This record gives sequence, structure tokens and C-alpha cells, in this order.
Amino acid sequence: MKISFYSLLLFLTIVSSNIFAQGKIKGQVFTNNNEPVEFANIRLFSIPDSTVIAGAYTEVNGSFLLENIPIGDYYSAVTYFGFDELIISDIKVSNQHETVDLKRIILNIIQSQELDEIVVVGEGPSIMESSIDKRTYNVDQDMTSMGGDAADILNNIPSIEVDNEGNISLRGSGGVRILIDGRESAMTSGDDPLAGIPASAIERVEIVTNPSARYSPEGTAGIINIVLKKTKMRGFNGNISLTAATGNLYNGSVNFNYRNEKVNVFANYGFRYSENLRRNYSKRYTFIGDDTQFLDQDNGGDNLRRSHTASLGADFFLKANHTLGVSVSGSDRNRKGWGLHSNNLYWNDNLVEYWNRDVEDPRGRNSIDINTNYKWDFTDEKAGSLMLTATGSIGNNRSYSFFKEHHYDGMGTPLVNGYRFQEQDREGETQRYSFNADLTRAINDKMKYETGLEVRINRMRDDNLATIFDTVTSTVIEDLNTTNRLVHDEDFYSAYGIFAHDVTKLFKYQIGLRLEQAFVSPQFITSNQNFSFQYFKVYPSVHLAFGDDDMGTFFLSYSRRVSRPRHWQMNPFPRVDDPQNIRKGNPGLQPEFINSIELGYEKMWENGSIATTGYFRHTENKIQRLTEFTPDGVSISTFDNINQAFDYGLEIIGTYNPFPWWRNMLSFNAYESRLKTTFNGEDLSNKGITWDMKINTTFSFFNGRTNVQFNGGYSSPRHTVQGVSRWNPGFDFGVTQSFLDKNLIFGIRVSDVFDQQGYYSEVYTQNREQETQYKWTSRRLHFTVTYKFGNLKLKEDQQKRRGFEGGDDGEMMYLG
Repeated sequence: MKISFYSLLLFLTIVSSNIFAQGKIKGQVFTNNNEPVEFANIRLFSIPDSTVIAGAYTEVNGSFLLENIPIGDYYSAVTYFGFDELIISDIKVSNQHETVDLKRIILNIIQSQELDEIVVVGEGPSIMESSIDKRTYNVDQDMTSMGGDAADILNNIPSIEVDNEGNISLRGSGGVRILIDGRESAMTSGDDPLAGIPASAIERVEIVTNPSARYSPEGTAGIINIVLKKTKMRGFNGNISLTAATGNLYNGSVNFNYRNEKVNVFANYGFRYSENLRRNYSKRYTFIGDDTQFLDQDNGGDNLRRSHTASLGADFFLKANHTLGVSVSGSDRNRKGWGLHSNNLYWNDNLVEYWNRDVEDPRGRNSIDINTNYKWDFTDEKAGSLMLTATGSIGNNRSYSFFKEHHYDGMGTPLVNGYRFQEQDREGETQRYSFNADLTRAINDKMKYETGLEVRINRMRDDNLATIFDTVTSTVIEDLNTTNRLVHDEDFYSAYGIFAHDVTKLFKYQIGLRLEQAFVSPQFITSNQNFSFQYFKVYPSVHLAFGDDDMGTFFLSYSRRVSRPRHWQMNPFPRVDDPQNIRKGNPGLQPEFINSIELGYEKMWENGSIATTGYFRHTENKIQRLTEFTPDGVSISTFDNINQAFDYGLEIIGTYNPFPWWRNMLSFNAYESRLKTTFNGEDLSNKGITWDMKINTTFSFFNGRTNVQFNGGYSSPRHTVQGVSRWNPGFDFGVTQSFLDKNLIFGIRVSDVFDQQGYYSEVYTQNREQETQYKWTSRRLHFTVTYKFGNLKLKEDQQKRRGFEGGDDGEMMYLG
């Protein structure tokens, strides 16, 4: 009995030691040039079923350590961008070998990327990249936007238009959600929201036309995410860029970055100064029986703009797979406008009255954004990540509008009580806060899920004090019809879930659902009007993809989204920059909802690609600008929900690189709109086809040291429910020459070579027609110099490991 007991005890000890024993695997990764590789990816797989057991990234000296590995047989895959994948087989962890030393692991550079080729590739990725739910445009090397701002960048991207007031449309729709680094920002609110962001500070632009449930449902046309530069190169790096242009335009930017194995610190500053001439022509016809009243307006003036933009931030690498990021950014923008406007009123071709108006319109805005995020990359068999984000954005603005008029009859005699005067002093504040928790988790190597929670809190305030000249008492009094105060509060609480499945090598799908509870409360303090909108909505999304690299990929997607009216679109008190053309909001404006379907095909070849997308959009309660006229002929522009709107169209984007030194991108977008509504008792309807095209061609000579780029486009008239509007995009040209191993770059750019950029609109009602044209200084000659300094190693520029730009599948991980 005693022998049996000790034998059993010995047997259990041996078994338990084999069951619970764990080992370690270590090694060190080098290139074939004997340089250690930092951030190489190590994955360990079990031999029987290829299950991922563990994973890690290499440290600065190329070393790695996998711990708590059960006894067994394994193989490992070692990957790093630009190098061939290396498979290490026959790895055995046993009691005799609890620590397995793989020693020196050598990675070989991909043969298609010889040294001469790396110099070209190092300038940046391809101009356009696609994933299952977004398209990315790498604009860092866009020469035709040198010395410009974010609006110049966006106008060069297919299917995007930015008009003279900074309003952005995507595929002809204005319901676009603009993000900065994946977050809502006070920098993108107010007048001309993109003017304060220098083009030199932008790395890429991401377009999501049919967003999944991962993203907030705001924006019926989709999402435009502007990603600012934040280098990942090791050591201290930076660049300085200065631009001067004809017509008194100057800007500059400075970017710094320091990175080691523990922290990445980045900072940048941009300054912009521009003077701009503007002209506004308006012709209004009023038909009264057989008689015609004609108002001819010629408004000219100057705009002076100044802006400062800065950011400071750091990413702290707490552990091998934990990152804490903090950043703060801000902007200060000022615009001063003044001019002289002439007005001539005719009755049946006879001049009956004319007047001149002196105008001053200075405006200023400052904002600050604070962001904190924490990311945990899982390295167990269920790979994924947890992302926690908290952001705050505060913006303040102030504008002062002043005009005075002197009226005369057709013979030049001053009219009795012909003096007009008005002054408006406006102040506003915007506060935006958001809190996000996003979890991504793999079920196995073919399935994964995502889930998250979001809270968004918005607070807006707008105060307007207006005074006018009273012709009866000849004194300045408060204008009670214009003076007002608006408080607009919004709270959104949402949760989402997404399931993705790669069914086969050819077919994969992604389905999602977002639940949102909204509380919107506009309050018009002056008139004691309070509104409250509460609604719970469900926003589904579906994305299907079929194909591979050889045959190309077919995709089908659906999403439901919302565009909520902005507080200035709901403010019923008028803004009177011109007494003959008044703008005001509509307090009864409702959110618009859109059901969007896209069907497309994408194919990439060695020297080109093509992406075609057919899309259909059904919009409920579409928000559109409408114009009404008072009996005395004053034009009042407001907003209203039209009954229904249908859009269907086709977008084609192609790239073709016939030679390594010649790259081209051509885009074409066409759609038909069908609009119908009732406004002021009048049944309105319109339909028509709108199309636009853009071309970008780049020549690169002398091993990439000399580059020439052309960029141009055309846009046809766009149909509205009351008429048409049109934007002329123009044609740009740019040349760059680099020296000192491409660290010193000189550039020359001509914007709007043929001086054709402008905006035109026509409005028709039962007895009135109005034509409006806008023109501004768009043709300029720019001179730019850029100097890069620091430890500019290509391998660090390709790191994907610790940044927040995206995961291995190319999807944006932080967008809320």
C-alpha cells in the first residue's frame, strides 16, 4: 500500500508539472543589413490548429519576450512593413527547455523595394487608399495646395466642394460631418471654418460616404476627417515651411517631434495672413402685371484674415501594448471686412432710386480642444483593443457689423429720411464634450466584434445686440426685431455593436446597429420661446464585400443617418448684412434622415486602380435653403424641411501611373436630384442631373527631386427646389525642387490659373427671379520653402504599431 501511494503521488506530480508548466520564448530581430528592428510583430501559433497563442512587438534593440507559454509545439510568424514575412517552425516548449532562445532572426527586404525605390516610396503612400468603409486621400505631397488652407486641400479631392463661405458638400449634399483627428472640434465651427487650418499641417483626408454603426450618425452625406501631421520617426525631427504669395498672402508652419521607446512628443504652429478682394453681383426682377421692377446690386470690398493654429501633445508608451495620449490644440482667427455697395432700383428701365452703402464687418473666433485617450492592445488569442477617449472643445466668437446708407432719387436728389444706419454686435460660445469607450475583439481568425458607448454634450450660446437710426426721432435706438439671445443645448447618449465575418477568402460582411437617445432644447430668451425635441432612433448599417486582389472587389453597403439643424439655422431673428437680402433661421426646423445605399467595384493593378460606386439616397425632411420675398421686394433667405428628396448617381475614381515618374488621378461624379415641397402655400418641385469631374496629374523627375503637378476640374449647375446653383472649381499648377537629400524643398504654385473660381445661383418664384454671382481673389502666385531636419529614417515612417491612425485592417479605430 505504501509503495502504491508513493507511486501514485509521483505520477500525479509528473502529470501536473506537464499540465501547468509554462515557458518563455525570446529572440532578437535584425534586418539583413544588421540593424535591429523596432516594432516588428511576433505571433506564436499552436501546431495542431494554428490558434494564436501569444504576440508581441520588438523593443528598440529588436528584442522580444513571450511569457506564460504552455508546454507544446508551435510555429511563429515575424512581420514588419517593407520586409518579407518570416516563418519559424519546430518551436518546442518543454520541461527541459522552459526558455526557448530563437537568437538572431534576420528579415529580408521585399525584393520589389530596392534602395532606389525606397527613396520614392518614402515620400508617402499612394494618393488614394480604400478599405471596407472608407477612402483615404494622402495629401501631404499635394503641390497645388502649397500655401493654402484646408479648403484648398478639400477642393482637390473627388466629389468634395467648398464654396466661398466655407460651406462643404460631398457628392452634392451639404450634410457633412467635419472632424479633426477623428473628433468634433470648435475649430470647424463659425464663419469660414477651414480658413484657420494651413494645408501644410494636414497629412491626409479620410472620406466615409456610408459610415458603419461605429460612427456617430450625424451627417447625412457622410464624414470628412482631416488628420493633422504627427510623425512617428525616432529621435528629434521637424520641419519649417514658409509661403509668400501675390495679393499679400503669407503663411508659415513649424512642426516638431521627439520620440523614443517611452514617449512621443509632438508640437506644431501655423500662421496665416491674407488680403482678399471680393465682388458680389445681384440682379432681381419683380413682375407686377405688365410692369417690371429691377434691382441691380454691385457689392465690392476687401477682406483681411489672420489666423494662428497650434497643438501640443504626447503619447506615453506605458507598457508593450498600453498607450496613453494627451493633446491640446487651439486656434485664433480674425477677419476684417469692409466695402462699398452700390444699389440701383429701376421701374420699366427707368432709374427711380439709388443708394450707396458703407459696410464694416470685423469678426473674430478662438477655440481650444483638449483630448485624452488610452489604448490597450490585446495580445492574447483574441486579439483586439480597448480605447477610452475624453474630449473637450470650447470656442468663442464675436462679430461686429456696421453699415450706413444714403438714398437718392433717379435725378440724384437726396430723399427725405433717406439716411439708414444699423449696427450689430454678436457674441457666441460653443462647448462640446464627448466620452467614448470602444472595444474590438476577435472571436477567431475569421470573426470579430466591436462595441462601444458614447456620450456627447453640446452647449451653444448666441447673443445679438442691434441698433438702428430712427428717422422719426433722428436718434439711434435698439432694433427690437433683430436683438436676441439664443441658448441651444444638445445631449446624445448612444451604444453600438458591430459583427464582422470573413466567410471565405472572397466574401466578408460587416453588420452593425447603433441606438441613440437625443435631447435637443433650443431656447429663444428674448422672445421667451422654448422648444424641446426628444427622440430615440435606431441606425443600422450593413457592408458586404466579395472579391480578391486578382478579380477586384464588389461591395454593397447600407446606412441610415441624421443631420440635425444647427443653432444658427433655427434662430428666427434676422441677420441684416444687407437690408435687401436678409438671412434668418427657422425655429420649427426638424432633423433630416437619410437612407443611403451604395453598390460598387474596386480593382487595383500594378500601375493603376479604378473605383466605381453607384449610390441612391432617400432623404426625409431634407433641410434646404429657401428664399421668400416681401411685398416691397426684400429677399429673405431661410431654411425649411422639404417633403422629399431622392438622389441617385454614379461616381468613378481612377488612378493610372503609366511610368514611375508619371501619376494621374481622374474622378467623375454625376447624380440626379428629385425635389418636392410646399413653401408659403406654393407647390415647388425640381429635378435635374448634376455632374462634376476633377483631374490630378503629377510628373516626377531626377529621382523624385523635381515634381510638377496639375490639378483642375469642372462642375455643372446644381438643382435646388427653387432654381440652380453652380460652383466653378478652377485650375491649379505647382512645381517643387528639392535639395540636400530632399530635406530642402522650394515650390512655386499658381492657384486658379484662368481666374475662374466663383459661385453662381438662380432663384425663381411665382413673380420674381434673382441671379447672384460671387467672385473673390483666387488667382495668386505662391512661393514656398520647406526644410526638414532631424533623424529622417524611412523605417520609422512606416511604423503602424503605436499610433491611433488605424489597425492592421486599415480601419480607423478612434472615430466616434
